[in-house]
Amino acid sequence: MNLLDGIQLHELVLMILGFILGLVLIFVFLFMALRGRTNLKLLYGFIAPLVMIGYPSIQSISFSKDVVKIDKLVQKVNENPADTLAQHNLIEQIQTLPKSRCVTSTEALTTIAGAQSALGLYDSAKVTIQRAAERSPNSEKVQQTQQDIQQKWQIQRTFEQKVESIKSHLNELEKKPSNSKLVDTIAMRLMELRALDAPVRVQQSQAVLVAKAAAVVGQRQAAEQIADAVLTANPKQESAKMLKEELKNKVLERRYGKHVPPARTQTPPKNTEKPRTNSTPQPPSVQSPVRIENFDVLKLKFQLIPKAAEGLKKWDKEN
Repeated sequence: MNLLDGIQLHELVLMILGFILGLVLIFVFLFMALRGRTNLKLLYGFIAPLVMIGYPSIQSISFSKDVVKIDKLVQKVNENPADTLAQHNLIEQIQTLPKSRCVTSTEALTTIAGAQSALGLYDSAKVTIQRAAERSPNSEKVQQTQQDIQQKWQIQRTFEQKVESIKSHLNELEKKPSNSKLVDTIAMRLMELRALDAPVRVQQSQAVLVAKAAAVVGQRQAAEQIADAVLTANPKQESAKMLKEELKNKVLERRYGKHVPPARTQTPPKNTEKPRTNSTPQPPSVQSPVRIENFDVLKLKFQLIPKAAEGLKKWDKEN
């Protein structure tokens, strides 16, 4: 990190004045020495410019160490998104950074953008990394971070579109509980969520909606597991608490109808036998639909956005 990276304007002015004062003192000291009137007490005057130059530098070095510490925590969270302790430490560490320094530091802005992305705040990360790009458009690290955030942001958008589609079909099914085609469509959307590259983290409300859809297609256990995961992350999450109550009191069955897990047709095995000649033709065998017993919605493998990360979501607006 550049020594001047993160230096505030008043500190920069202080350093310049300290440098000028130091040059003046050196000139005076040399002038007096040439005249044979050396005054050693004049050396005490050098304390002022040293402090004026040194204090901002020390603050910048301390700030740089904090940014490096955050960068290591970001790597730790990315390596293990389920590590709640690392998430907590990361959020706390960012909140201790002086925001006035962050906005003048490309390195800090890039690190904070990476932290927001690691915590699932992709929209905020895009804004923060754009600020870093405006300060240092040719920085390789900024460009790589920006590309990574853009990719994650796009994945999140695709995921959100699928979830919105599920929400729309659930609303339709509530009006027509006997429409089995809608149930099949919801099941297919859930299967699509499993197939696509899901975001590392999702909103708690999105997870609850996926859980509700799983319950509607007959996967009550998966629905309960997701709801429990949400309540573990945020015990006050109202929609998750409501879903648990609805599952307990069978409200969803009355609202959407009672449905069994979705079915799929197995592909018939290839016939490796050689065709027989002069034999009576046999009708082709038809495989009957087989129920999907292991429709595990949890294989989406997403993590929830930590509730404490909401403070970092507004970080870009406060600066």
